[in-house]
Amino acid sequence: MADRPQEIRGDELELLVEGKAFSGWEEMTVARALDAVSAQFSLVVSDRNPFPIRPGASCTVKVAGTVLVTGRVDGLEFTGGPKGRSLTVAGRDLTADLVDCSELSDPGEWSDVGLLELAQFIAGPFGIEVRALFTEELDPFILFRRQPGETAWSAIERACRLRGVLAFSNGEGVLLLDRPASTPASAALVEGVNVEEWTITVDQSNRFRDYYVRGQISGGDDYSGQLAAEVEGTATDPAIRRFRPLLVLAEGALTFEDAADRAQWEATVRAARAARLEVLVQGWRQVPFTGPVWSINQLVQVRIPSAGLRRSLLVESVVFRRSLEGTSTSLTLTRADAYRPQPIVEDFDDFLEGDQ
Repeated sequence: MADRPQEIRGDELELLVEGKAFSGWEEMTVARALDAVSAQFSLVVSDRNPFPIRPGASCTVKVAGTVLVTGRVDGLEFTGGPKGRSLTVAGRDLTADLVDCSELSDPGEWSDVGLLELAQFIAGPFGIEVRALFTEELDPFILFRRQPGETAWSAIERACRLRGVLAFSNGEGVLLLDRPASTPASAALVEGVNVEEWTITVDQSNRFRDYYVRGQISGGDDYSGQLAAEVEGTATDPAIRRFRPLLVLAEGALTFEDAADRAQWEATVRAARAARLEVLVQGWRQVPFTGPVWSINQLVQVRIPSAGLRRSLLVESVVFRRSLEGTSTSLTLTRADAYRPQPIVEDFDDFLEGDQ
């Protein structure tokens, strides 16, 4: 393995550990996903010499010159045998601490607080910066309370879900709050052009006909007594025609409006996530040689004639790989409203027909 302190350009992979660059990796996987705030990586190389990397070391992973992970090395794995030795280095983004660690602020509840302010307060002790990429004003939370034993990420994700916002790392250790499908991709995914393989998965097991969200809110001028103790919101998925109810007990205090939004979120998101597309493309860039690497939360035009699929879809996860066979990117895509509470509930035929 070469020790390379200079900037790596082109379609190469580089791991910087405590500021020192290492290349020559034989196998690699770097994964980012909308439902996993922390990106993760695994790199493999033939281990010929003593290796200066240690668990807990700060690190940065670059793919094709783009920073995808800024975090720490979680662990090392050494293997050996008649064919030689190898070393696997694995790690995650800085936001992994939000996933692993408990939220312990005192007293653990906030009144009349905005989403960005709340996320910044929770992430602050971990040294994680939080930025909002949207400009519109969101309704503040009348009361947001931490749940017993809840992790910092669970609290942030729960608050984001109530406001129809996504939270994910930008690759440089900053937690971004953004609306779903906020930016378009630079290229389309077209069968026979850049799509080498594709799989459509349909799973209706998590869809229900009627959704009920129940919770409570502290009494006040607007809510008191039995009204405050019996907050409920409902929504319906008309594509499910048999009796399939689901009762969701809210994780924290909520208003009637919050309960209705949460019920609609359950209906639309579960319907949207019932159908997914996975595609395999060669290389890491959206446009060969010069384009940006594939990224999550982008809206992509998809054209797969043999499946009757022609519509815009949201990039939900991206996995970059390198092996002896070359480089590739696996993309998982779903409907654009899969993370957005809005009153549109489609069936599978609508997924295929889309916005032709």
